[in-house]
Amino acid sequence: MFDQHVIETPENISFDYPVAGIGSRFLAALIDTLIQGALYVLLVVLLVFASAASAALNLPSALARWIPLVLSIALIAAIFFIQFGYYLWFEIARGGRSPGKDVFHLRVIKENGYPLTALDSIIRNLVRIVDFLPFGYGVGVIVMFFNERSKRLGDFAAGTLVVRVGDQVKLTDLKKSASSTQVTEIPGIENLRDADIELIETFLRRRSDLDNAEQLSATITERIRAQMNTPEANALAADMPDLLLRRVVAAYRAHK
Repeated sequence: MFDQHVIETPENISFDYPVAGIGSRFLAALIDTLIQGALYVLLVVLLVFASAASAALNLPSALARWIPLVLSIALIAAIFFIQFGYYLWFEIARGGRSPGKDVFHLRVIKENGYPLTALDSIIRNLVRIVDFLPFGYGVGVIVMFFNERSKRLGDFAAGTLVVRVGDQVKLTDLKKSASSTQVTEIPGIENLRDADIELIETFLRRRSDLDNAEQLSATITERIRAQMNTPEANALAADMPDLLLRRVVAAYRAHK
């Protein structure tokens, strides 16, 4: 059984995420480390090739003297990028998911349930230096053992958490699904706020992971129906609640 991280929205609706354990995080990190190792091998091959090429070109001595310095700077920059830029790139570009995390359906999020920001990723990965001490994430593993959420120091510093997630639904998918049913302007949608739409989107993205999805769907649909208070919304809420939620999201975003 996994520990559950419960997030309560301002609308008093709760979502829960299974917290990733040390085992799954270790395996995800192992995959990422193997990928980084392959990048290091490629780096060494490129440096050897560059060094051999510079020697074969018989460059002028004044220029040749700069080659070792240039290669050294390139080596340091490449090591930093592979070791830290690897996680930064994937966490920022792919919503808190590195390739290793993807394999085990893990994702880094903020403790309040919001997506990871660039600053959060920078902080948690800079602190990775301390977590790695003295070697092999020694400090990080010890810290993870002594807290119930398996958080390393980087997670504490950035206020982040690694959780298990199912397949993620994108906003574009919601729009496509809703557009296939000929969505137009929906009467009563002007009564909704951005917070209402964000709540619907969060539910639709997390629906496949929630044990109480049907209950939450009914609660959210009733809240939205009451705020819209139109015959169209009432009819959809009674017959096809999920369709109402998807149509509302698509129509609302289309007019933003």
